[in-house]
Amino acid sequence: MLAIAVAAASNWRCRLQGAIRSPAPRPHDGRADTAAIPGYARPEDDTFLSYPEWYIVWSYQEKADFQRDHLPSRFPYFVAVAQYWGSYCCIARLTRGKYAFNAGEHFMLVVIGSSFSAEYLLKGAYEKTIGRLSEWSSHGQPVEEDQYAAAVARDYANFVHVRPFYEFRFAPRLGGMWAATSLWGPHPLRKWERKLFLSLDYAMEAGYCWLIEQLTHFTYGYEPDDTHAWVENVDESLLRELSHSRPIAPAGPNAYLVDLPRYQEFTSAATRLAERKGRFLDIAGNSQILVSVLAPQSWRYDNRYGAELFSSPVLTQSGRQRVVIGCEVSALGELLLALRSQPVNLEHVYDY
Repeated sequence: MLAIAVAAASNWRCRLQGAIRSPAPRPHDGRADTAAIPGYARPEDDTFLSYPEWYIVWSYQEKADFQRDHLPSRFPYFVAVAQYWGSYCCIARLTRGKYAFNAGEHFMLVVIGSSFSAEYLLKGAYEKTIGRLSEWSSHGQPVEEDQYAAAVARDYANFVHVRPFYEFRFAPRLGGMWAATSLWGPHPLRKWERKLFLSLDYAMEAGYCWLIEQLTHFTYGYEPDDTHAWVENVDESLLRELSHSRPIAPAGPNAYLVDLPRYQEFTSAATRLAERKGRFLDIAGNSQILVSVLAPQSWRYDNRYGAELFSSPVLTQSGRQRVVIGCEVSALGELLLALRSQPVNLEHVYDY
């Protein structure tokens, strides 16, 4: 019910700028035997359906950046919840009628979106009432528990860029907080309020991550940490330079079937390949892919290598927005190079 209510309330935030094409068969079928490679192909709609999941990563990163210089009560928890469901709405509308309904992925997005919403709604309600009173008692000065929490938030944000969130271990952070902070010091009301709040927070996070990890492994098994791709105009030495990458088999002159890392490391590998004029023929057997960038609010994407699909403001950075671009896999390298001449920062390539 929480997910449905928030989705309905945030539907107005879904403003599509473009549309995606219907899935197309790979033009190079038959040139190499990718079917013999276990796990080579993945559903193409995963590049779109992974965006709401990654929005949670971006929100945790934004929160960590914010806590570096601000106390937590000022973070826009409630608007972040609306943005999550707005992004889910956009993706659902983009993929509707283009791909068969992926019940498993949509269910997963509702589950993690509901838990993300519950976390932020509860934390927001607490921080903007009791937490704000606690901040007032310290005259707006952070105590060592605030600094510890900011460091944990940064560790968590860095971790979820490269691994599933449920693998992060909160339990050691709970013990670490009591070991690293003193029992007495300046602004004792704030210190003890933070100790109690963070103890409860880390304990609940530890239990939730353990539960989701068990359920995920039971339902889906273990997530692979690699993505297969077909690239050309590269040599084997370049592929071996890329972190956590390896050639699987040659697929023609200066062309290879390759094993690349997933998650944020895929973005780095794709960028490196583009810099060396490498070209993707397919990624995980697919022809379309999603890319996001951080850009000034006034910026609009206008390039023949792809199309802007939708955008949303960066909540804690006035005048900045996140722009989501769709493009053909074969044009990904040209798109990444074209973006380098724009006033934007590449955020992520959504690798299924």
